[in-house]
Amino acid sequence: MCKFLPLLVLAVVVACGHALPVEGEREREVIEILSSETNKFDDGSYNSQYSTADGTSRHEEATVVDQGTDEEALEVKGSYKYINDEGQEVEVHYTAGKNGFVPYSSIISPEITAVAEAAKNLPKEPELKPKALQEP
Repeated sequence: MCKFLPLLVLAVVVACGHALPVEGEREREVIEILSSETNKFDDGSYNSQYSTADGTSRHEEATVVDQGTDEEALEVKGSYKYINDEGQEVEVHYTAGKNGFVPYSSIISPEITAVAEAAKNLPKEPELKPKALQEP
C-alpha cells in the first residue's frame, strides 16, 4: 500500500508549489486557516481538507483498493484551489493511484491530461526475475 506514497507526495508538491517563497521576499503575510480536518482510518484510508482566508483550499480522500492482496494500494481523489497573481480562482482536480497521477483543470493543457489518462490504462510491464531464479 505504501508503494504509491510518491504519488501522494507529488500531489502535495503540486498543490503547494504556488506557495514557495520568491527570492528576495522579506515577509510573508500570515493567512488565517478557516478550517482544517484530517481523518485517518484503520484500513489506511483517509480524508483531509483545509481552507484559508485567502481563498486557498484543498480536499482529498483516499480509499484502499484490492485490500489484502499483493495489489493493495491507495486510490486518491482530490482537488485544490487558489487565487493566482491575476486575481483569478484556479481549481485543479486530480486522481492518483497505482496507475498514476491524472490532473484535470482549465490551467492544465488538455494534452497533458489526455496523456496521463491514456498512460494509466497501459498494461503493466511484467516484473522481471533475475535469470538465476527463472524456471528452465
